[in-house]
Amino acid sequence: MLTSGSAAAMAGVAAYDLLQKKHALLRNFPLIGHGRYLLESVGPELRQYIVTGNDEERPFSRDQRRWVYASSKLENNYFGFGTDNDVEHTEAYPVIKHRTFSEIAPASHKHAGEEETLPSAKSSAGRAAGPGSSGRAPS
Repeated sequence: MLTSGSAAAMAGVAAYDLLQKKHALLRNFPLIGHGRYLLESVGPELRQYIVTGNDEERPFSRDQRRWVYASSKLENNYFGFGTDNDVEHTEAYPVIKHRTFSEIAPASHKHAGEEETLPSAKSSAGRAAGPGSSGRAPS
């Protein structure tokens, strides 16, 4: 069934995996480990057809395991902020939404849009012009 070329290639991969020190899974299970990593890499594409989600696995979710794997390999364990869960339509999750403009108009005073006179401490003539005065300064 296997040709000599493919058997030699598999033997070469197995020999390399047995001597490498980076992945314990590949060192212990040379060819099966590559199959596992292949399935892990195409997992998101397969999961869209399978019912299991990222949070349904026990005892740890897929996201938690991804964080542990990255931390143990001293790789970047910072992942995007957010969630895959539908928290907007689930009870017990308060969602605060920012809104620049409210749908409710703010209350305004009763004379909105009318001109109003504002009291002023000084007038342009230098003194207050009242009834009976000519608006000139006293001599």
